[in-house]
Amino acid sequence: MKKKFDKYWLKLQDMNKILLIAVVLDPRYKLLYLDFFFPKLQKDKDLVAGMVKEVQKIFLKLYNEYAEADPFAAQASVDATRPKVDNLAEIDEEDSHAANMKQFMMLRKEKDVIEIKDEMDKLQFEFDCLEF
Repeated sequence: MKKKFDKYWLKLQDMNKILLIAVVLDPRYKLLYLDFFFPKLQKDKDLVAGMVKEVQKIFLKLYNEYAEADPFAAQASVDATRPKVDNLAEIDEEDSHAANMKQFMMLRKEKDVIEIKDEMDKLQFEFDCLEF
């Protein structure tokens, strides 16, 4: 079982890109999550940057296919809402996942001002799955 796990999850470049797209679509994490956690999994900065660019390219391609299929859907937008995390101090520091999530949430708070480059970025930040 571990052999199969290592086959798909041991190397960053062998990870299933569709699972990474699912993380980008999650309004809590978006692309910043990959920027934060990939360096923890892989020390090679060039490989990490390449993987983030590859996931972004796949995401843009997927978005463009849907935008071409339904041009009116690309024009719709919803109000941006952020999930609130008020009790960061209550997270148990001993739990490594919780500590990583706390670091990620702090990074996210620091990067509140985000440059929107194209329509895909705009929709990514305005997406609210409950309003969809």
